[in-house]
Amino acid sequence: MNLTEQLEYCKICQNRKVDFKTGLVCNLTNQKPNFSNNCSHFIKDEKEAERVLNMKLAAAGNSRAQNGSLNPQKNINYGAFLIVAGLIILLLISLVVGIIITFGGISFIVKGKQQQKILKKNQELNEKIHQIHSEETK
Repeated sequence: MNLTEQLEYCKICQNRKVDFKTGLVCNLTNQKPNFSNNCSHFIKDEKEAERVLNMKLAAAGNSRAQNGSLNPQKNINYGAFLIVAGLIILLLISLVVGIIITFGGISFIVKGKQQQKILKKNQELNEKIHQIHSEETK
């Protein structure tokens, strides 16, 4: 497990602390993470985990879709609607307006797909945390 993967755990641990010289460190050891598969001091901070996940979901996609939902399926559906509407306008009314709406729809689909990837990674992290803690309690 590399430092980036370890810090994913530390970011949502109740024992985290920010050292302005070193960065994110353990509040108990004052050191950067150095565990291989699990940290014996890990206690999940549910509020922080949700906040980090929401920040990742909000940042997904490009600037065109930044006002989208945190729900990936909603963004994909809205993006598909915009593409269809854009193509209809493109064919019937105006080339410029149709292109703008079509690209707007594409940006929402990209945002939704990226959010789905983020949710999958978050689910894998939670499953790993659950697996590690269930092994520790045995």
